[in-house]
Amino acid sequence: MTLGHEFGAGAACLKCKDKCEGFELHFWRKICRNCKCGLTEHDVAMNSEEDKKVGKLFEDTKYTRLIAKLKTDGIPSYHGSMVTITLPIPKDVPLKSVTYEWAPPVANKHLAVRYIELLPPEKRPVTGTEGAAYRRQQMARQLPEHDQDPSKCHELNPDEVKQMQQYVRRYKDEALGVGDVMLPEEMALVQAGGQGGPGGVGVPPGAGGAALPHREIPSCHRVSHARKFDVKVSHAG
Repeated sequence: MTLGHEFGAGAACLKCKDKCEGFELHFWRKICRNCKCGLTEHDVAMNSEEDKKVGKLFEDTKYTRLIAKLKTDGIPSYHGSMVTITLPIPKDVPLKSVTYEWAPPVANKHLAVRYIELLPPEKRPVTGTEGAAYRRQQMARQLPEHDQDPSKCHELNPDEVKQMQQYVRRYKDEALGVGDVMLPEEMALVQAGGQGGPGGVGVPPGAGGAALPHREIPSCHRVSHARKFDVKVSHAG
């Protein structure tokens, strides 16, 4: 068991590099005592509280059932939420594998890599990079526990708890894990203020509904006014 203030101890700071001796959590300021950066600025492996939180959000959904099938098939290689993808290359070149902290759950690993490559280089969730740290930062903001767990909310009465549980069950059944990743030539993209460009990848609903608007293409999948990416494409729109 890892105590709260031991979690992430010694992890390198992705922002300060060698200037930080390693992550050491301040007891009440929730920052590193060595460099004053937060936990999400450090290269902490994704067996973290954020990973557990995402796991709880997606438990008993179509998403987790798909991941389970992909793990069974071994395409690609999953370890927790992390994905290792090895692509075929010329015979005289050593195999190169890349581990992502997240990639779209599709059996076609070329499609998964193409999706990731459409993200800006600094936002790609390759393990041990600033992109992975950025993903952890955004997950902490985009998936607050009080949006899914009534016990994390302040003074809900029994009726409000019941309503929240029903709401969570509904969005798990109807929204989470129902998206799919397809090439634009395989679906009709709805134009919404711009063109995704040739070779883009879109995320239509997996249940046979209309295609999602242009914002679901990775190169523009962010809230326009905040210029922040939705780091986990998890919903139907």
